[in-house]
Amino acid sequence: MKILKIILIMVVSLVLIGAAGYLYASSSMKSKPGYAKLNTPSANALLSINVGRGGLGPVRWLLQQATENFEHGHRMPKRLLKTVLQDLQGVQMRVYEVGSNRQAFDNAIADSVTALKLKNWQTLMTVRDGDEQVVVLQYGDNDKIEGLSIMVSTPENAVFLNLIGPFDPSEIVETANQMN
Repeated sequence: MKILKIILIMVVSLVLIGAAGYLYASSSMKSKPGYAKLNTPSANALLSINVGRGGLGPVRWLLQQATENFEHGHRMPKRLLKTVLQDLQGVQMRVYEVGSNRQAFDNAIADSVTALKLKNWQTLMTVRDGDEQVVVLQYGDNDKIEGLSIMVSTPENAVFLNLIGPFDPSEIVETANQMN
């Protein structure tokens, strides 16, 4: 019973700290070069997250604890996660249930890609596999990636994700290569 109480206190504390960080820092995300103004449909999101630099501390800690605790049972890419987390300055994510509105979400992805390309974002990858679509864009160059934007559309869900950096691509590639 004590463990349950401790876990509950930790979760409530993380939520409160994260909320304070969100209120303090999420507005500064929009001024970062890697911030992507994504065109999302006017539907209610199943999950909506905006976390700026001040709110990332609890998120980093929680993810690091999770990777350390699960490393023995699963081969999670702990080093790669730490490499990305150390440079992460903000996250915005929206997850939607698609239902019968698939075309609206596909249009939102196309509109987002067009708008981001006008702001010098570059397409890294576009994958269409049957009725699934994934688009990944980056802002920056080969020396420093300021932001990544990932948009996914399936018949069930649509995800709009923006990771705000800067990220060092050579560190990410080196860490990924060492994992292999």
